[in-house]
Amino acid sequence: MRIDHIVKEEFLRSLAIYWILFLIIAIPTVGGYLPLSTASAFPLAAILTAIYFCVMVWYRRKENLHDPNPISSLHHALRLGEQGEEKTKQRRALVEKVTDAVLAVVIFLIYLYASLTYSINQVFWLPVLVIIGLLLMRIVFIDAGERRVTLARSVVFYLMAAVIIVLRYLALGYPVLPLLQAIVLIGVVSFPILYVWERRSAPKGKD
Repeated sequence: MRIDHIVKEEFLRSLAIYWILFLIIAIPTVGGYLPLSTASAFPLAAILTAIYFCVMVWYRRKENLHDPNPISSLHHALRLGEQGEEKTKQRRALVEKVTDAVLAVVIFLIYLYASLTYSINQVFWLPVLVIIGLLLMRIVFIDAGERRVTLARSVVFYLMAAVIIVLRYLALGYPVLPLLQAIVLIGVVSFPILYVWERRSAPKGKD
């Protein structure tokens, strides 16, 4: 990732975001409202912060937003006004992404609830993972019906999938440390290969 003023600004903001997310996770965990250990709040907050950082850097570069104010970015994403055909397509694509995201969250929560309440056979995790994976692929790699695969999008997809898998392990009481080690190892091995592939595939549309 090229280090520019956007990366620096979002990195500094992510430091504050990390501790906010940590408190949001740790407080209900200590109170017994979440089936997590207190120690798991550290890596979980870090994963969520990494997703926030990647998404914000990608979006600000894509939309050429130099104003570091996050309110400006939100206003830009939700801006109202006269919409041409291209803007209408963008909004339709945004609605589709939000719908896919809601479906993925609902399916995942239903699976966790059934697992914790009824102790369902964990063989059902595979089809649930496949469905959620397909929804995540639509969210990350599809824009208005156009398939766009880049290193940045691949990183976002990988982090989102990792968060879902880690949350499952935490909720079901499985050991998380070996999983985190595997996630880091796969990322270290895979992303340099993807980077080389993207460089060789240039010039193509980049985010």
